[in-house]
Amino acid sequence: MADVFTDTLTRLATEVPGVEGAAFTDMDGEEIALYPRQRREELRLCAAYQGIALRRLAQSEVRAGRGTVKSFLVRGDRGAILTLKVGDRYQLLVQFGPKAYPARAMAAARSAVSLLEQNI
Repeated sequence: MADVFTDTLTRLATEVPGVEGAAFTDMDGEEIALYPRQRREELRLCAAYQGIALRRLAQSEVRAGRGTVKSFLVRGDRGAILTLKVGDRYQLLVQFGPKAYPARAMAAARSAVSLLEQNI
C-alpha cells in the first residue's frame, strides 16, 4: 500500500521547480514523512525550529488581534523555507533553492496541505 504522506511530499519536491526538500512533521519536528531521505537530519532540525517559530508567531498574532497564522515564508541568501500549518498539530515544511520562486509554489503547497489534512 502506498504511503499518501510520502507520495504527497515526493510529488511536491519533484514536480515544483526549485523545491529541494519537504517534510511533514509534528510541531516539534518529529518526522511523519519527508523527501529526500538523504536530507533527513537537516529537514528534521529545520522543522523543529520552524515549529517553534510558527507557534510563537501564531501566539503573537492572536494576542495582537490579527487572527490565525496559517503559513510563513523565510528567505535567505541561499534559498527559502515555507512553513504551513497542517491541522492543529502538524506542519509542512518546504525548502527552496536560491533560484526558486516560493510564491509560485504556494498553490502546490496548499494543495499538499489539503491532502495531508484529509489523511491525518
